[in-house]
Amino acid sequence: MNNSNKNIDINLSNGELSALIGDIYDAPLSGGWADVLDKIIDITQSNKAFFVLQKLKEDKPLLLEFQTTFDHCPNILKDYNARFKEDPFYKVTKISTEGEALNLCDYIDLAQLKSSQYYQDLFVPMKSYHCLAGILIRDGEYDSAYAINRGEDDKPYSPQDFNLFKLLTPHMSRAANTFKILKLYKNYGNISKSILDQSDKAIVVCDENAKIILSNSFANSKVEKVEQVSFLDNKLRLSNAVYNRQLSQYIKHCASLSFNQINSQETIIIDDFVDAENILITVSPLNNRNEMNDIDIPCCMVTISFQQILNWSLVAREFRLTDKELQLLKAIYSMKKLNDLTESFGVTYNTLRTHLQAIFKKTLVNSQTELMMKLNMFKN
Repeated sequence: MNNSNKNIDINLSNGELSALIGDIYDAPLSGGWADVLDKIIDITQSNKAFFVLQKLKEDKPLLLEFQTTFDHCPNILKDYNARFKEDPFYKVTKISTEGEALNLCDYIDLAQLKSSQYYQDLFVPMKSYHCLAGILIRDGEYDSAYAINRGEDDKPYSPQDFNLFKLLTPHMSRAANTFKILKLYKNYGNISKSILDQSDKAIVVCDENAKIILSNSFANSKVEKVEQVSFLDNKLRLSNAVYNRQLSQYIKHCASLSFNQINSQETIIIDDFVDAENILITVSPLNNRNEMNDIDIPCCMVTISFQQILNWSLVAREFRLTDKELQLLKAIYSMKKLNDLTESFGVTYNTLRTHLQAIFKKTLVNSQTELMMKLNMFKN
C-alpha cells in the first residue's frame, strides 16, 4: 500500500506504520527490542533480524538482540562474533556513515563467494543471503546497527521493502540514542533516578512551559560555566533569542505528545567557535504511558551535549588531505549521510565512497568507526 503521508511506496498501511514506529520509540524504556525485531521480520518476511549497540571501549555490547524464525546452533553466533571482520557484509558497512540504510546485495555478488569457507561455515547455517542493513550510531564512542536477512531460496527484497527499511532507520537511530542516554534504566525503579545518575551528558526534564522538573548534576554544573544555556527562574533558556524561541516551540510540542503514542525528536545545533565548543540540543517526549515513568505531568526530555570542535587545520596537515577530502571529512564528522551529500559535492554516491576510502588510506584506518575514534584525538 502506498503511504500517502510520506509519499513513499511501502507495503504497509499508515496505521500499521504508526504502530510500528510507536513500538520502536517505546523499546528503549520497555526493553521490547525483541518484539520490534519480530514485527519487522513479520512485515518484511525476513528469516532473522538483529540490533546491536556497542560502547567501543567495552568488550561486551550494551545491547544485542537477535531474532530468527528458525532454530540455530548458539555456537554459530559465537563463531560469527570471532570472525565478523571476514563478513563480506561487514566490509561494506564498515565504510558507511551514521543514518545510512543499504541493500548490501547491491554491493556484493554472493554467488561468487559460495565456495568460500566463511560462506559455508556461517552464511549457510544462518540462512543469510539477501540483507538490508542500517547504521544507527557511529560517533567514535558508540556503534549501533540493525539488519534483516532472507535466505538464498527466498526472493530478493523489493524496492518497497527497502523503502520501508529506510523509513524505519532514522526512528531506530533515535531510539538507539535514547537507550544510550538512559542505558542505566534497568538498574533503577523509575526514570527520575536513571536520569539523575547520568554523568556524561546534561539532561533536563521540562514541562510544556520549559519549567525544570528535573535536572542531573552534570547539567547543573555545566550550565554555570557556559553563556549559551541557563536556568533562569527555574526555566531552561538559551541566550540567543532565535534559538530560545525555537527551543520553547520544541518543548511545548514534545511535551504535548507525552500522553500519546506519538513520538518525535527535535534538534538544535549551536556553533560557538569562540569557546571551541558546539552545543547539540535534542528534545523528545518523555512518554507517560510507560510504567517506569514516575513523572505524571506532560513533559519532555532535553539532552544537551557539549561537543569540542576539531582542530581541522591540524587534521588536514597531519594526513595531507586535499580540500575536497577535508570538506567530506567535516561533513561525515557532522553525521551527514553520503546519500545526502551527492548534490552538494556534485558527484555520485560511488564517487563519494571512493573519496572516503582514500581518506581511510591516508588516516591509516579500516572503518568508519576507527576514523571517528581517530578524529576525536584532534579535539581542541
